[in-house]
Amino acid sequence: MLWFWGVIAVVALGVEMMTGALYLALVSVGALAGLGAGAAGAPPLVQALAMGGVTLAGILVVRPLAARRFSRLPIPARTGVDALPGSEALALTVITVDSGRIRLKGEIWSSRLDSGVTSEPVERNTRVSVSRIDGATALVFPID
Repeated sequence: MLWFWGVIAVVALGVEMMTGALYLALVSVGALAGLGAGAAGAPPLVQALAMGGVTLAGILVVRPLAARRFSRLPIPARTGVDALPGSEALALTVITVDSGRIRLKGEIWSSRLDSGVTSEPVERNTRVSVSRIDGATALVFPID
């Protein structure tokens, strides 16, 4: 019966690594409690009760404490294209609702006007702000 608890612990921990919800990690700890009870010579019913009790205690006590702790962590910084909206850029060509080019953070990007903000063409060498990224195109609007 010891192998049973070992398999449950390993499988639950493996699935937990894919989900990250913390429930199956607590099931894994409970299975280790069942394994410990079995190693101590307890009958299968006591092993199952040890597993269930430790798992339930973990779900009722440990998980809420961990959830509260992790909810206070700072929101991770935006990176990649998620960090570009709000950035300033320089129009390298006339920018219309259909096309244009900008220099954004040292790189040249294709761009077009964000039609939800303005439809007037933006002249070359005008400072613009990125409202969002659509694929490989920056949607911009003039700052001035």
